[in-house]
Amino acid sequence: MVKDVDLFAAAMGDVKPLAGRKRAAAKAKPPPAPSSKKRGATSAVGWGRTGVGGAPGTTSAPELTLDDHTFDRDTVRALGRGKLVPQASLDLHGMTLAAAERAVANFLDAAVTQDLRIILIVTGKGARLEGGRVLGGRIRAEFVGWLNRGDNRSRVRGVRPAHPRHGGSGAFYVLLRRRSSASSRSLRATPQR
Repeated sequence: MVKDVDLFAAAMGDVKPLAGRKRAAAKAKPPPAPSSKKRGATSAVGWGRTGVGGAPGTTSAPELTLDDHTFDRDTVRALGRGKLVPQASLDLHGMTLAAAERAVANFLDAAVTQDLRIILIVTGKGARLEGGRVLGGRIRAEFVGWLNRGDNRSRVRGVRPAHPRHGGSGAFYVLLRRRSSASSRSLRATPQR
């Protein structure tokens, strides 16, 4: 990844110093050797990424995180005040990791097919004492990673912990992408002017 110092040095490379001052010696580092990147790894320029299929030149959104601000302020307020409720929910309690991952993928597929906007997925807090230590839930820990995988990432716009009335830290709101309006209507159906 390109560091700010390197970008600054490149931008200031052709600048002449003021009279009576010497140019500071810049440490020239050779560019890193190209290595085999994992699918979906961040490129050095901007936040372009390889697409879902891994084809070079295609871009997609950055990986989802829980501190992501992908929900707009009005949506967050409406959810918090109870004026907006999730349109569907999925409870993953009692499932194995593999079963929960399949259930999340199937649920996202069904929600996108129904053109839902906000869904709730309950993972459970998973906090328990074992050997004097507090352990977090495995489903909760893996959940955001599942959303960042392949087809799931192309369907999801954002994720954030739910309001306490909807499960708090044991549940997540998932904001889904809208389907393309061109695929749902014919261009001939629009009035011609």
